[in-house]
Amino acid sequence: MGKMDTYNIDLLSQQLKGESFEMHLDDDVFASIEGLIQKGSIDSTVKCLSVGTMFRFQIHSEGTVIVPCDRCLSDLELRIDTTDELMVKLGDEYSDEGDCVIVPESEGMINMAQYIYEYIALSMPITCCHEPGKCDDAMMAELVKHQAARSGQEDDESNDSTEIGDDADNNSPFAALKGLKFDD
Repeated sequence: MGKMDTYNIDLLSQQLKGESFEMHLDDDVFASIEGLIQKGSIDSTVKCLSVGTMFRFQIHSEGTVIVPCDRCLSDLELRIDTTDELMVKLGDEYSDEGDCVIVPESEGMINMAQYIYEYIALSMPITCCHEPGKCDDAMMAELVKHQAARSGQEDDESNDSTEIGDDADNNSPFAALKGLKFDD
């Protein structure tokens, strides 16, 4: 029995309705699923709300994940707390299109790890950045240096110590327009 088998739910079980499954996603699971999340510790409760022709699972996940900061690329810890629903139906062949997952009746099992991962990823903000001033100093200095070179400014000592956004008015594309005046 492999590590990922612990996330399997038997859809053919007679006592599935109302049953809860406690699942823990750790660094090994995040490493085995290719994606943005590198590490983390998430506790998920998967509860079967209804059975019949359709299975309705409620998935509540809490914990933290480690992703790269979009600004400085160093590790960023994000707090996760999400509740989602997954609809599953038994059918002839596997399908994961639309709002419902179809699992072959001959298999009768669904592995929840990938779905929990996807709900976690969907709950994350679009832009994952450290709070202002918390980014990696060395990377921020490099970004400032390259931003100055790209805008045609001279590379001086004062630019190396500033963070992006500190001098937003002067780096704005509209800064050059502030000096223009129109005669009426």
